[in-house]
Amino acid sequence: MIRKLAILGALGLALASVVPVASASGAIFEYHRNGTLINGQIRGNCGYQCVTSWYRAGSGSGTNACQTNNWIPIGGYSVIFHSDNYAGSLIQGRVWRLSDYQCSNGVRRTDLFVHSQETSSQGQQCPSGYPDLCWDTDNDYYSFGCIKVARMPVTNGYSDLGRLNAFEHSINGPVTQVWVSA
Repeated sequence: MIRKLAILGALGLALASVVPVASASGAIFEYHRNGTLINGQIRGNCGYQCVTSWYRAGSGSGTNACQTNNWIPIGGYSVIFHSDNYAGSLIQGRVWRLSDYQCSNGVRRTDLFVHSQETSSQGQQCPSGYPDLCWDTDNDYYSFGCIKVARMPVTNGYSDLGRLNAFEHSINGPVTQVWVSA
């Protein structure tokens, strides 16, 4: 009987070692443009056990992805860094800085982020002038080519940006990539 228990215990350990567990290197954001500048969708994903809901997001002010300020080109991006209190000149607050993208026409897309409109202390400055640090209309989904997520509270006091940020902080490591599709 003891031998059978030992064998079952060893088998259990062996099976536990082959069960896939989401790792930090597998944590990504998926962004679908959905053929529209302000009605795309974004979610966090680190495996079948760790997927967020889809949240509305926008990108750009035009549809030529290889022209500055238009929507983000389709493809994969590395996340260079994540900051909860970024104090940039145009973009502030919670951000994910993405790698640059080299278009086939020679245009290099730089300064790409996943972000919203908030102050570096994660607040709102309304009316804010320029840069616009206040989320107040659907027009705020337009961007200079980044992926923008709502800052205003959606449900239970959490914004979509807040939910993505909570996803980042709940997994065992950072979001490392962003995948953009049509």
